[in-house]
Amino acid sequence: MTSEFLPAATRLCAVCGLCCNGVMFHSVELQATDRPKELLSLGMKLKKKRRRNFFRQPCPAHKDSRCSIYEQRPQRCRLFECRQLLLVRSGEITETSALEKILEEKKRIAGVENLLDLAGATNRRRSLKRRHQKVLDEPPDGADVEPLRERLTEAMRQLEEVLERDFRGK
Repeated sequence: MTSEFLPAATRLCAVCGLCCNGVMFHSVELQATDRPKELLSLGMKLKKKRRRNFFRQPCPAHKDSRCSIYEQRPQRCRLFECRQLLLVRSGEITETSALEKILEEKKRIAGVENLLDLAGATNRRRSLKRRHQKVLDEPPDGADVEPLRERLTEAMRQLEEVLERDFRGK
């Protein structure tokens, strides 16, 4: 990153956080250069599957829109740049345009969160996708549940479409 780009990236990331808060990703796999013991000592809750270390989203180090382990953060976190950052850095869009897109998506996410709360998926320590799946996996307990599930599924579909197009990167 160029030094003139860093302040914009810092401001946008502080407002956004979608790559850390369980909205964009379900989990983050550690890389060979990461130090699991150090991350554990910093409060990260690592899991292991098929000899691979990972942590689930939302990231336990993401607090108050900041990374509490920024200097020791995992390699994937260091390398990830969302599409909005890439477009700002290339000059294709302005920082203001990226901020508007982020705020627009945060409103959409708030709508999904509201539907999840209505459906009873209130464990915010789980990613949005996992919470949605929990709602779908639960047996319906009443006729009024199905319309809510349909609204939630459509809201998630729209959110995923925008995340894929405008945020997940290249």
